[in-house]
Amino acid sequence: MFRASVLLSFVSFALALSASDLQVSVKAVSSSVRSIEDIILTAVVTNPTESEVRITSADNILDDANTESFAVSKDGERVVFAGVRMTANLELDTNWVTLPAGASLAVNHTVSQLYDFESHGTGKFTFKPSASFVSDITKVPVTVDVESVTVEVTEDVTFRPLFTRDEVPAGARQSTVNCGDGNRAQILRDSLADARARAGGAAYDIRANPNSVAWNRYFGGANHNDVWWRFDMIAGDLASSGVRQIYCNQDPAGICNRASAYVLLYLSGGAITSSDVYICDSFYNFPNTRDVCGWDINNLGYTKAGVMLHELSHATAATTDVYYCGPVQSLSPAEKFNNADNYQCMAHHIYRQYNC
Repeated sequence: MFRASVLLSFVSFALALSASDLQVSVKAVSSSVRSIEDIILTAVVTNPTESEVRITSADNILDDANTESFAVSKDGERVVFAGVRMTANLELDTNWVTLPAGASLAVNHTVSQLYDFESHGTGKFTFKPSASFVSDITKVPVTVDVESVTVEVTEDVTFRPLFTRDEVPAGARQSTVNCGDGNRAQILRDSLADARARAGGAAYDIRANPNSVAWNRYFGGANHNDVWWRFDMIAGDLASSGVRQIYCNQDPAGICNRASAYVLLYLSGGAITSSDVYICDSFYNFPNTRDVCGWDINNLGYTKAGVMLHELSHATAATTDVYYCGPVQSLSPAEKFNNADNYQCMAHHIYRQYNC
């Protein structure tokens, strides 16, 4: 995996745009390659305004970690992302970049270890850029419309795992806390139990109130049974969700300086066989679920259980990341179904509505 970024200087446009306005382009170095190793995608984000802007670089095309900068498909079918799925901590400076007036930031992406191309065979793959950014001025996510890029791979699509998994301890349950720090281990066990309870509450509400405000906000237009199944899989810690360890004090991806938690998925034939959750230090600063009672139901945030549920949705269903409970309501039905925050946001909404 290699990503390089270069800050390029341009002459400012005469007409000043709002601080949230950005120009984004993505191009493939070659539209046809022999191997997935040869795919290189160059993203350029330009600030055409007369003032510098500070924007997020997490889980979008400015991200230089092994995160999901593109949604990849072939013949209309989703290609599963096999890299790092994280809950970015946007309180940390490491998730932000400053673009001077008239400047551009160019990022080269290689993707051979990040997607399961092998399960789809050779042919043409479409890369849809993730171009959602948060400005520290507006605090509102801005999504820039960017054309997808198609690259044909003619020969080599062999799956190249980013990480290999240690053998699962004998007798491990589906979700097992693996933490040598007694205090943190208890917090993780409590958060896991709470996350499963919140998922169970959401699953129940989908059946009991299929046209509720919470449903329409976070999953309107999606299939009730499909969303119910994902919540139920987390709530029941079902075997079909795979086996996972939940670690503290480990950071194999080297991103805990940016993340509150993250998940590594292990795939076989395009299906999740197991996963692991890594909890970072900033996770322990999140409040407990009871604090939701003091929040505006229209402006819900993160709790320990919410972050755990978010990560479990990654672990069980390979969900993606568009952050915050407000912006995720405007996603398409398919995007809502496949977005981690929609699950934790609906679960918090149900808790706030019935338990406070």
